[in-house]
Amino acid sequence: MCLDRPRKLNALDGAMLEALVQAGLHLIDRTVVRVVVLSGAGRAFSAGLDLSQFAQMQCGHGADAVVIGDRFGAARALGQKAVHVWSMVPVPVVAAVHGVAFGGGLQIALGADIRIVAPDTQLSVMEIQWGLVPDMAGTQLLPKTIGDGMAKELTFTGRKFNGAAAAEMKLATRLADDPLEAALELAHEIAAPQPYRAVSSKTTA
Repeated sequence: MCLDRPRKLNALDGAMLEALVQAGLHLIDRTVVRVVVLSGAGRAFSAGLDLSQFAQMQCGHGADAVVIGDRFGAARALGQKAVHVWSMVPVPVVAAVHGVAFGGGLQIALGADIRIVAPDTQLSVMEIQWGLVPDMAGTQLLPKTIGDGMAKELTFTGRKFNGAAAAEMKLATRLADDPLEAALELAHEIAAPQPYRAVSSKTTA
C-alpha cells in the first residue's frame, strides 16, 4: 500500500484518507495476504494533513463517504478510521517511513504493527502548531508506544525529531537507510516460512 501524492509530499486530503480506509477494509478479508507494507511515494512518507483541504475536511465533506456501521467501534471520523483500519487487518502491517512523517502522517505510521524508519527521517506530532490534538488515534497509540510522559512532551511541544531519536524512544521498531527495501525483506521473511493462519497473531485477550 503506497501513499501516492508525491508532489504534495503525500499530504492527507479527504480522498487519500478514504482510500486508506477502503484499502484496509479490502485487505481484512483477503485470506491470501500474509503481510502488508505501508510506504510513501517520492521524498516522504507523509507531511500530514493537506492544509489547503483542511477547511473542507473540518466541515465534514467526505467524512461520511465511508459507511461501515459499527465496524470501527469508537473510531467515527474519517481520519480515525484511516489509522484504526490497520489494526483491524489480521496480518502484520509494516510501515516504511522516510523523508518526513508529520502530524497525521505520523499517526498513520502508528497504526502499523512495525515501523522501519530512515535515520534522517524527520518526525513530529505537529498538531499543536494549529491548536489541534492528534485525534486520528495518536492520543491512544502514542502513549501505548512510547509511554505517557514522552507522548505528552512530543504532543505539547510539537518539536521535530529524527529517525535515530525515534528508535531510541521505541517509536521506530528499527532503522534502515532504505526503509522500503528493509520492509519488503521483512515482509518476505514473515510471509515465507509459515502457512497463513486464519486466527491473527494480532488478536489480544
